[in-house]
Amino acid sequence: MPLSVSRKEDYAQDDISDEALQNGMESILNQMKEAIHQGESLTSEYVVQLSQQLDTYVLIAQMRKMRCVS
Repeated sequence: MPLSVSRKEDYAQDDISDEALQNGMESILNQMKEAIHQGESLTSEYVVQLSQQLDTYVLIAQMRKMRCVS
């Protein structure tokens, strides 16, 4: 479930539940593990793309945490 983020404010979007966020992150991690198992290197285009997708989810989670703390 790739997310497209156009503005910094969108990183904490409310239209994705915490559960969907966690499931998306786990899915990407599983895809990365499978790619490595199949012989992809950490610098392969596919693994880098997955890493960038994971970064988006991590940013959303961090923004939500910051909103809750403040």
